[in-house]
Amino acid sequence: MIERFFPDYDPSLDPTGEEALRRGGACYDEGMSYTNPADHDLRIDCFHATELFYLEAASCGNAFAHLCLGYVYSYDRGEGCYFAGPGLTTGPGAESPVFERISDEEREARAFEHYRLAAEADDDQAAYKLGDMYLDGRGVAADPVEACRWYARSHELGKQAGDPVVWGASALRLGRCHEEGLGCEQSFEKALEWYEVAETGLGMAVRMGAAWYERSLTQARDGIKRCRQEVDGGY
Repeated sequence: MIERFFPDYDPSLDPTGEEALRRGGACYDEGMSYTNPADHDLRIDCFHATELFYLEAASCGNAFAHLCLGYVYSYDRGEGCYFAGPGLTTGPGAESPVFERISDEEREARAFEHYRLAAEADDDQAAYKLGDMYLDGRGVAADPVEACRWYARSHELGKQAGDPVVWGASALRLGRCHEEGLGCEQSFEKALEWYEVAETGLGMAVRMGAAWYERSLTQARDGIKRCRQEVDGGY
């Protein structure tokens, strides 16, 4: 049962939400570890606890918690069923939290809102995830211009933070936007420049152990080939 995650947590002793954030991350990791179909209910319990802890941290003004909630909702970790109450309560006499099934539109609207709050607080990852929501029209009306703006902001923040995953991932997106003319000037030359930046950043990330970015690295290299062919006219 989900109550097992909360017996010793007291929100009044966690004014910054850091402990809630830490516990939410632990619940998320536990949930991801349950891959056997027989453990499905345990997995969902973990993600429900994750949502509650992240909501508590976000209510304390923790920007990173908003990013984490964006991931919970956009990747549908609760499989369509999410918290319906006003806030986290624990201790003797506390009622069990209520979860309800929501539509995909509501779930994506929640994801958009939390990515927006994190991005506006200058979280570099949230900025490119918010750009994705704008580009795809998920949780908000599609707006490629806004998507490009947030990709550029993510790249700037990622460079400031020295995070090759973020500035590489945002450069990959800017490459695509310029290649296809999505929200910006169509230009194979600019697209090529961005794809080359993406290759550098994502290549660094993969070499640092982030193997899950190998697919993105391949996309950057494919983009370089396409755009170099267009620029050079080498058909």
